[in-house]
Order: sequence, then structure tokens, then C-alpha cells
Amino acid sequence: MNRFSTEYVKCKAVHGLLRAFVYPPAELFNRPGYLHALEGKFLYWLATQVPAGGQVVEVGSFKGKSSGFLAAGLTRGGNLACVDTWSNDAMPYDEPDDSMSEFLGNMSRYRDCIDVCRGRSAEVAAGWSRPVDLLFIDGDHSYEGCSADLTSWLPYVRCGGWLAFHDSSVDGVTGAIRDFYPRSMRYSERRVWSIFAARKR
Repeated sequence: MNRFSTEYVKCKAVHGLLRAFVYPPAELFNRPGYLHALEGKFLYWLATQVPAGGQVVEVGSFKGKSSGFLAAGLTRGGNLACVDTWSNDAMPYDEPDDSMSEFLGNMSRYRDCIDVCRGRSAEVAAGWSRPVDLLFIDGDHSYEGCSADLTSWLPYVRCGGWLAFHDSSVDGVTGAIRDFYPRSMRYSERRVWSIFAARKR
């Protein structure tokens, strides 16, 4: 990103605001997972934007690091649906393993506001019926995988709701955003470290 571009300046301003004004519970930063501290703050902030009784969906929860930031930011009856196989089948740095018990242990403090949806993203989405206020996609980063996650869940996101993508500079994720969530469908874009987020028109 060009350091003299408007996008770069905007990104640095958002980083500064997160550092200065957003304070999730400190213990969340020490959990295992692949999430930069500013990304955690950003997810927490996004969750605080969800209206009372609103719905968040996270595709790809792994051991619960990002889930914790999302759940901690919810207030007034908000709900977080965590969608994953918990088999580490989309984790490029980990051997296949059942991580469900570790996820549940890490998320014990927030279980009253979490729905655990174990299964493939598209299969869970096929049986879904609730409007979504915030969708965070961090599953299979291949073009095919991310595109399937995005097209399966996008119809449920409210107009004005947020869509966020982890590792948005990965080719597969970038391509899925380009082809299935183009500029004409979004506004109020934000970039924090590797997360790209924008509101749905």
C-alpha cells in the first residue's frame, strides 16, 4: 500500500483509534490463534456495532481467539454463531486434529451468547434462517472455499450489516471478494492489518 495514498492514511488513522480507544478484555490477547492484536481490537469494535439482540456469524473459529473478541463485544442479547468443523482441515499450519474441546474451554466465559454450529459452512448456511448483522469469514482461504463461504452467507447479511474477511491479501480471499462482494455492493470500507471489512449496501 502506497504510504502517500488516501487508503494508507485512512488505515493508519483507524489503527491509531483502535490503539487509543478500544479495550477488549486483556485475557483474550493470550489465547492461541492466528490473530494480530489490532485485528482482535477491530473484531471487538465491529461486534460493538451490532444492534441489541443482533446476530454475528463467524465462519472458521479454530480455538476461539477471534470468537472471544467477537463475543466480548456483544451486548444486550447479541448472539454469535461459530461455524467450523473443528477438524483443522482448513488450517495450513496445523495437523488435522479435533480442536472442539479446546475451543469450548477457551469460550466457556461466553457460552451463554454462543451457538456452536459444527459442520461445513455451506451446509450450515443451507439450514440458516436468521438475518445477520456481522459476518466474519476466516475459513478455507482458497478461492473456491472463500467463494463458497461468501455466497452461502451473503444473502443473510442485512443491508448496512458488516462483512469482514481475515487474511484478505491471500489470493483466494482477494479473488472471492472481487468477484462476489465488489465495490458496488459495499461501503464504509476498513482495513486493519489483514482484515478487510465493509458494510453491505
